[in-house]
Amino acid sequence: MKDKPQDRNPFRYGCVVEDSFYCPRPALERQLAGFIRSGQNVVVHGERRMGKTSLINAVVRSMRGWRMLYVDLLHVQTVGDVCRRIVAAVRHLERNASVFEKALKLLPRLRPVMKVDPSTGEFGFGLDARAAEDPYAVEEVLDMLAKVAAGGRTVVVFDEFQDIGHLSDAETVLALMRGRIQFQGDIPYVFTGSVRSRMVELFDNPDSAFYKSALTLCVGEIDRDSFARFIRRRFESGHRRVSDETVGTIMDTVADVPGDVQQLCEAIWGVTSGDVGAKDIESALQVVFMREGDKFESFCERLSPVQFRLLMGIARIGGREIQSRAFLDEAGIGNAASARKAAIRLCELRYVYLFRSEYRFTSMFFKAWLLRRGY
Repeated sequence: MKDKPQDRNPFRYGCVVEDSFYCPRPALERQLAGFIRSGQNVVVHGERRMGKTSLINAVVRSMRGWRMLYVDLLHVQTVGDVCRRIVAAVRHLERNASVFEKALKLLPRLRPVMKVDPSTGEFGFGLDARAAEDPYAVEEVLDMLAKVAAGGRTVVVFDEFQDIGHLSDAETVLALMRGRIQFQGDIPYVFTGSVRSRMVELFDNPDSAFYKSALTLCVGEIDRDSFARFIRRRFESGHRRVSDETVGTIMDTVADVPGDVQQLCEAIWGVTSGDVGAKDIESALQVVFMREGDKFESFCERLSPVQFRLLMGIARIGGREIQSRAFLDEAGIGNAASARKAAIRLCELRYVYLFRSEYRFTSMFFKAWLLRRGY
C-alpha cells in the first residue's frame, strides 16, 4: 500500500533540500542571482547547517538556462584529491561519455584513463597518481573545467573551500588557482565553506592569494517569522497543528540553526500522530540522542580532561569569556593558557566555533546531550 502524502515526513536535513522542502530566502536569492548573472565571483559566508548549499542550489535551479558544476572539497588532503574532485564534478555534469572523454584529453600531464564498470556500464576515470600530486596539475584541471564551462551558463561552486588550507602546499595551490580563475571572467565562481573563520582568512587577509577576489554574501539564520510560517505549513501538510509558541520553543531549542530545526522537526513528526505540543519536543530529542549518542560518545573519548572540562564549561556557562577567572573556576581549569589551548583543539575538531568573541557549539544536539548526561 502506498503512503498517503499526509503520511510522509515533510522535513529533510543533512542534504541539499529542494522544492517544497526548501524554505525560501528571497532577499539572499535575489542578491546571489544578481551576482551570478553579472559574472561576479562570490564567497558565501556562514556556519554549518545554515543552508548555504541549498540556497545556492535553489538560485541556480531558478535561473533558466544555467547549470551548476558542484565540487565538494570536504576533507581534501592532497593536491591529487583536489584534482580528482574537480574532474569528478565535470564527469557528473557531462553525462555524455564522448564529451567527457574529449575533456580528459585536455589533461596530458595527468595521463587520464577512461574506465567502464563492467557490472553497471557506468564510465569513470583514472589519473596518474604521481602527476596529480604536482601542485601545477591544478592549473591543467582548471583549464579543462573552463573549456567544459565555456559557451554555456555554468556556475562553478567550490564547497568547503577552506579545507584546501589543510594541504601541505596550500599557499602554492591557492596561488595557482587564483591565477587561473582570475582569467576566467565568463565563469562565475561561488566559494563556500562551513568554517567561517577560515573562509574570512582566505578572502579577507591581504596575505592570501584570494584576497578581495570575490564579493561577500553572508548566510545566517532564516528570518524567524518566515521560518516559523514555513514550519507550521509543513506540519499542516500532514494535518498536524502546531502553535506559534511550540514552534518558538522548537527554534529556541536549537538556536534557530536551519538544519537543526529541520532535524528536530523530522524527529517530532516521527513521535506524533496528531497535534504537536511542547512535550513532544523532549520525546523527539530522545530520538535524536538514540540516533547520534554513539557518535557523541566518540566525540568525548577524543578529548583530554582539560578539553572536556572546557567543552562542558561552554555548554553550562556559555563561551564568551573562557579565560576569565570566574569561567576557569566554574569549569575546573587551572589557567587561561590551558583554556586557550583547549579551545584551539575544540575548534580544530569542529565541536565549537568562534563567532564574535563567543565559542558556540556546532551541534546544538551535542550540547543538549552533554547537559542531559549531567557530566
